[in-house]
Amino acid sequence: MSKVIDFLKNEWNSYPRNIQISLYVLFALVALFVIFAIQILFWGLGYTDMNNRFAMGIWIIGDLGFVALGGGAFFTGFMLYIFRVDKLQPLINSTVLIGFMCYLFTFILLVFDIGQPLRAWFGYAYPNWGPHTMPQSMLTEVVWCLTFYFIVLCIELFPIILSNKYLDRYPAVHYFAHYLHKLMWIFAAIGTFLSFFHQGSLGGGMWGVLYAKPYWFRHHYFYLAIVAAIAGGPCLMMLAPKIASWVAKKELVPKDAYMTLAQIAGVTFIAYFLFRVYDLYTLAKHFAPLFDRNLVDMMGGYYGWWVVGLELLASLVAIVILNVKKFRENEQYFIAGLISGVLAIVMLKVDVLLHGFSIPNFPWQDFFGYNPTIQEWFIFLGSLACMTLIYMWFVKYIPLFPEKHHEEAH
Repeated sequence: MSKVIDFLKNEWNSYPRNIQISLYVLFALVALFVIFAIQILFWGLGYTDMNNRFAMGIWIIGDLGFVALGGGAFFTGFMLYIFRVDKLQPLINSTVLIGFMCYLFTFILLVFDIGQPLRAWFGYAYPNWGPHTMPQSMLTEVVWCLTFYFIVLCIELFPIILSNKYLDRYPAVHYFAHYLHKLMWIFAAIGTFLSFFHQGSLGGGMWGVLYAKPYWFRHHYFYLAIVAAIAGGPCLMMLAPKIASWVAKKELVPKDAYMTLAQIAGVTFIAYFLFRVYDLYTLAKHFAPLFDRNLVDMMGGYYGWWVVGLELLASLVAIVILNVKKFRENEQYFIAGLISGVLAIVMLKVDVLLHGFSIPNFPWQDFFGYNPTIQEWFIFLGSLACMTLIYMWFVKYIPLFPEKHHEEAH
């Protein structure tokens, strides 16, 4: 026991003071996450500001945000293993880990979102049979696709963990991880297939089919969610290692890898921006009039114009920086472009969820309000803190950036 304590002390003392302060904050957020998680799970959703009119809140924004941004994992893997964009190789381990964490904490937040965790298995077992025994529940498709893709991410993460220097010295482990790496193109293809469907169905399809809600009912929502994940996901996949490089005070990923993925993300962001403008245009000209409403009236309330305006502005910033070479190659501008790309997709989910719920079904009703309670905030922030700690642990102990670990070994 004393050896463990000595190891932990030495490990802690090896960090500089600013990292120790950051760890104190992260551990505090995790502790509050545990405390409030117990409170919610044992005493119910009465401690939240959700109700029958605002049935989902900040946790479902986290769910949709994690899934959309985690979609950068399937897209980056698809570009590397299927389209053979080999310059992305230095980013792939970090990308797989981020995707794994995004999907893991999507499930964790869903445990709180559903209100009765003991009935979580209902999502798998009750597809809401319709006429001619056809399943009607899109949520069942989402749950199964999420589960299968999470299993794929676990398989993809496994050889990365086995690359740890203490495990890799065993020949059986080394060769098993090596041959599993060679099969990654199969899992990348499977993951792309699965992710395509649940990105669309969870991110847009579930809301777009609700014809009773004037702000949600759009047939193309399914495809908008897919394009959003392809555009914004790679920005998170580049932002995380950039922050890790800043903390470690050394470049962990070659510049070519960033620039290659940034160019791809820049083009997809143009497609996303045009699609989003088309989405708002069709809402104003076609879908809102179906409910005898107009777009201007529906964009009022607490989360109206400013959320959409911030989303479009962030999208334009990302488009300019990621597509213009002189901006893309400037370190400060590049990070600003990545943050803008992530922010644009987060604002899309805020608009879909918070604004969608706040709009009344009938024009004579007032907009509904929602203010997350402290329990909701700290469960969400605690999830982000857990993800940060996991990423830090992988950077320190697992060869997350193979080229850099190879250089240090020599």
